[in-house]
Amino acid sequence: MIIQGNQSTSITIDGKDYVYFGGTNYLGIAHRAELWQAAEAAFKKFGFSSGASRLTSGETDLLLNLEKDLAAFVLSEASLVLPAGFMTNTAVVDALDEQVDFWIVQKSAHGSIKSALAQSRKVIAVDQPFSTFIDRPSLLAGLGLATCRLGIFAEPIDPLLGQLQDISALLTLLNDSDFLVLDEAHSIGVLGERGRGALEHFNIAAHPNVIRTGTFSKAFGAQGGFVIASTEIVELIKDRSGSFKLSTPLSPVACAAARESIRLVSQSPETTVRQLHANIHHTNQKLVERGFEQFASNCVPIYHLPDGPAIRQLRETLPGKGLYLPSVKSYFAGICKIGLRWTIQAGHTSEQLDLLLNSIAKT
Repeated sequence: MIIQGNQSTSITIDGKDYVYFGGTNYLGIAHRAELWQAAEAAFKKFGFSSGASRLTSGETDLLLNLEKDLAAFVLSEASLVLPAGFMTNTAVVDALDEQVDFWIVQKSAHGSIKSALAQSRKVIAVDQPFSTFIDRPSLLAGLGLATCRLGIFAEPIDPLLGQLQDISALLTLLNDSDFLVLDEAHSIGVLGERGRGALEHFNIAAHPNVIRTGTFSKAFGAQGGFVIASTEIVELIKDRSGSFKLSTPLSPVACAAARESIRLVSQSPETTVRQLHANIHHTNQKLVERGFEQFASNCVPIYHLPDGPAIRQLRETLPGKGLYLPSVKSYFAGICKIGLRWTIQAGHTSEQLDLLLNSIAKT
């Protein structure tokens, strides 16, 4: 598939327009004129590239203000912006590896987490969901350990299946020497009444040993990665991580767009976060009416149906109805058998949603 044009909820392929149910522009912000206007102003003032590392002459007030805006939005002490979301988990492992005896991660974790942990010799992977761990002594006993400083990686929203994970249960496993790293690439901007992420959704107060990573390229519709943490941990990343010290920072153009997207979400949650939640609720209602009872969460915009003859036949008919759902078979090969996977956005109209949902029936 080669996309010739993308207007958030519609795309052009081979000269034909389709209603689009793919990608991660969950809040529909990527195409807002405000982002372009902010980016254009930044280009005129700073140019396109930062041109140097942050330790030399790549530090700008635009970048520092983006970090302040993000921290204020998610109610955190501090944040750190990196050139790409994929780099953020590596930056965290760079900083904390000496303070962790074992890193724990599920085998279905995103590639950015696996890539980050590939540099550590302390990794242990678990197959069962984290929710099966009852308490910390049981967890350590299952690992064959008497005592240990743990580093736990978790994703509040599973990017493969769209499953929501109860983060509050994981917090009960931590002691003062442990860390919980939440990869919130798919959950900041999505979870919570104001889009502040998993902590808001589960009504959890800020915790000094909880670190959040994410990207501006999904719900915020911009570009770049970020780490949200205490000031102490952010300073540790700055001191120890090559991802921070040796990279050219985010383009001023992308910084300005990200700042504007945060402003839009902060000031207009009713047309961004709450509209997305309304579309998720509408979608779930329709799916339940059609016999798909598993769609019970009214806050996750990722859907999938298992592979099978009926689903394969359905998938082949959708383009003829003006609908495009990206094929994900190669991406998920060896992990799970998905026949149909789609995402929805705040910008989808109820008519667009129903066009897809009226094609789906329990078989």
